Amino acid sequence: MENIIDMLSNHTVEITFTSLSSGREISANATLKEDLIPSHFNVKQSKDAESVLCYLTNEKRWEDINKKSIVTYKIVE
Repeated sequence: MENIIDMLSNHTVEITFTSLSSGREISANATLKEDLIPSHFNVKQSKDAESVLCYLTNEKRWEDINKKSIVTYKIVE
């Protein structure tokens, strides 16, 4: 799971996770790649953190995902 931040920093990643509020399984394309996130944001995250903040590219919004809720993730671009 440690490399997910590196993956997000360089690619768009399809993340499937379980919502902590609804219990639903959600799949979304997410990134931290500078040219794909709003220009006024600069995100630095600890690889040891319990959650990862990422930008959902289709929804054009930020999401804080608990790492323990992630079911699968893979690079899509």
